[in-house]
Amino acid sequence: MKHSLLFILAFLLPLCLSAQIRVACIGNSITYGHGIEDHAHDTYPAQLQAILGTDYTVTNYGVSGTTAQNDGDFPWTTTPQYREALASEPQICVIKLGTNDSKPQNWKGTASFIRAMEALATEFEALPTKPRIIIALPAKAFSQAWDIRDSIITNGMLRPLRRLAKAHKWTVIDTHKLTAKLPQYFPDGIHPNPAGAKVIADAVAKAIRR
Repeated sequence: MKHSLLFILAFLLPLCLSAQIRVACIGNSITYGHGIEDHAHDTYPAQLQAILGTDYTVTNYGVSGTTAQNDGDFPWTTTPQYREALASEPQICVIKLGTNDSKPQNWKGTASFIRAMEALATEFEALPTKPRIIIALPAKAFSQAWDIRDSIITNGMLRPLRRLAKAHKWTVIDTHKLTAKLPQYFPDGIHPNPAGAKVIADAVAKAIRR
């Protein structure tokens, strides 16, 4: 009887795990959790996992310094996380890129940035799992640290990203607006602390459950 029970559990466990909804969090250092000490609990993807619970598997594919544009100084698509995210065949993709694209050496104009975001999102959308695409707008940049420019984010990215998402019927999270009045949650002016990551995680969870 004991062996039979173990056999049943061994059979059912993979089925239960496969039934979990896979969420891929794609992004740069804000997704990765730069400056956050406890990555297992306090990054926005980790907090998203805690909010969503065991029906979901949330994976952090954030890489510090990366750009959406393939001709940026560190394209996200050149990283192992890009290949891992594709191979995971997620059912939901949260794409939060653009902050590093705002650097003077990376900014080639709105059209170039939007083409890159569209190409990345549609590549994931074409996976066999046909994942739902969620575009999280870049967070507010309260300083020009690392040469990041909030003026470019505001004037060159926000509305075009909204138009892109509308054209493809993707979900948009206005992370920029959510964080605009919370400078206390961004100690270095760019990266959220655990409280700031919680704001992002709450917004993503709300969008997923909508």
